[in-house]
Amino acid sequence: MNKRSGWLTAAAVIAVLAAMAFVFIYLKDCELYIGGVILSNVHTLVGIVFEILVLIIVIPVSVTNLKKAGDEKERRRIKISIIGVSAFLLIMLVFVSWIVAGYAERSRKAAIAEIDIGEGQSILLVENEEQFSSSEDSFFEITLYCREGMRLKKIGRQTEYYYAHNNMVRNGQYKVERVGDTVKVYYDYGELINGLKWKDEYINDPPEYIEKEYRLDK
Repeated sequence: MNKRSGWLTAAAVIAVLAAMAFVFIYLKDCELYIGGVILSNVHTLVGIVFEILVLIIVIPVSVTNLKKAGDEKERRRIKISIIGVSAFLLIMLVFVSWIVAGYAERSRKAAIAEIDIGEGQSILLVENEEQFSSSEDSFFEITLYCREGMRLKKIGRQTEYYYAHNNMVRNGQYKVERVGDTVKVYYDYGELINGLKWKDEYINDPPEYIEKEYRLDK
């Protein structure tokens, strides 16, 4: 590798690392919402993408050095290096595609409702079917996000296991309102099941909705 190529490669790698640091800070404690797909573990995903970018930078530089190499031993070393880097790049591309495909499939199966709450923010209610770790039985759970642009910040969860209406998001059985820096969600639960009982003061006059409050700056 000549001196000029070395400097260019170093500069490109430094630029990628600087961009990665910025993205890591920007996406701290956040998930992404792109094209109806919720991407979790964003830092891991971003790290893989930037690693791919570094490999993409290294390959053409190595090809340029191969063309300039005069010694056969050096040419062989560079060829082996290119093959190894290319194989690793292919593995990383397949891996990141597999991760994104998994998120896309989960988002496709979910019931997702978005409610505008003003100030450039909206609330996403994401209803997924979850499995109990100890059995094959499943239950529905709602995850709540505050959305700003592509960024999602998780602000709460609501299990539907104890309620007759197991698909409150899919069936539109909820209401959302903003109260300052919080949002109130009213879940139309139908009735209690799975052994859950109201306390004595509510047993004869149960509430029409399960009322939950979530902080937007959580």
